[in-house]
Amino acid sequence: MQKVIILVMKLKENLMKLNVMRCDNNKNQGFQHLALENENNSRDYNLFFSINSNTWRSTMIDAIANIGAGYKGTNYGRVRGYLLSKLVEDVKKMIEDYHEIWKQTGCTIMVDGWIDRCRHTLINFLVYSPKGTAFLKSVDASHVLKIADALFKLLRDVVLFVGPENVVHVVTNNVSNYVAIGRLLESEFHRLYWSPYAVHCVNLMFQDIGKLEEVSETMSQASMIMKYIYNHCHPLHLMRKFIDRREILRPAPTQFVTNFIALQSILAQKDAMRAMVTSREWTSSAYSKEAKAKNFVDQVLDSKFWNQCTDIVKLTQQLVRVLHIVNSENRAAIGFLYQAIYKVREEMVKRFQKIKTVVDPYLKILATRWDLELRKDLHTAGYWLNPAFRFNAGEFEKHKQTISSLLRCH
Repeated sequence: MQKVIILVMKLKENLMKLNVMRCDNNKNQGFQHLALENENNSRDYNLFFSINSNTWRSTMIDAIANIGAGYKGTNYGRVRGYLLSKLVEDVKKMIEDYHEIWKQTGCTIMVDGWIDRCRHTLINFLVYSPKGTAFLKSVDASHVLKIADALFKLLRDVVLFVGPENVVHVVTNNVSNYVAIGRLLESEFHRLYWSPYAVHCVNLMFQDIGKLEEVSETMSQASMIMKYIYNHCHPLHLMRKFIDRREILRPAPTQFVTNFIALQSILAQKDAMRAMVTSREWTSSAYSKEAKAKNFVDQVLDSKFWNQCTDIVKLTQQLVRVLHIVNSENRAAIGFLYQAIYKVREEMVKRFQKIKTVVDPYLKILATRWDLELRKDLHTAGYWLNPAFRFNAGEFEKHKQTISSLLRCH
């Protein structure tokens, strides 16, 4: 028996040496295979959870159950071969159906750039229409990103593929290269309109507002208040007790709009936070005697801070609403954007009629980002053709001057 065990151990040892020799012959291939295997395993684990929310999961289970015992799933070769080819053909047919819709309603070409793990700049080309969004292709544009002519050729080819007579709108980033490309496209295809992404432009408005001195100081103070609370157990416990176990959003260093939404969240709990720092539970605790805690209490009880919070929230509330409109997946924003920006201006002026010095910097930012960068005749046409506004005589009377923009779209 002992000899058999020794023999088996030697056999295992020889097999391990053989595997090592094979790996040494092609190390790179071995490492790549191992990396791919690990990646596939991680994907498998991710799929295990996400598959439960797939709308087709229950349909798949019912179909397998109807077949009965003994059903064997498709193997690896069939999935990557015949079935994949069949799906590709199905997608091509679906895109052909989309082509028919593009002819009837027109469409928007969307250019979405991103950077992968290897620092390659990739550009996705998508086409939006009332039927839905179709992905056309993805291009590695690392070598042409800063060459306007090469980028223009890429976009021009996409417009020609979709059909110049079908393309109404092209949406890209608002960096200088894309601005130049947009003008070239408009000059070559006269029925086409270019504009930068509305979401990006609205985010830049928030970024510019965040750079204003009084806003920056208020955000910094709000951040310090929330950092102190969330970094100390007892203050955090008390805060949750005073605000009924809810959480307060915290300002982030890079998310521009998140800071303003967080400020709304903090302002909504103003009374609860003031009540907390003046309560017996706080004043009798060991925390309240520390220097940092005293500074925290001073900040919470600072009337000037809360007044500035109130002003900022009043001035940016409508702009947050605009971001929700342009970021919505339920409806196209083109017919609502013009009126939404007008409402932002109207509310700012209305709420600060007697203190124009407060509102002027905000109005200048709106003028720079909206009037000079984002606003196009197409937005005005969308406003005119939106039944929600077109048949509202009182609303429409305010915007008679937009007729010229509408006529330029014909």
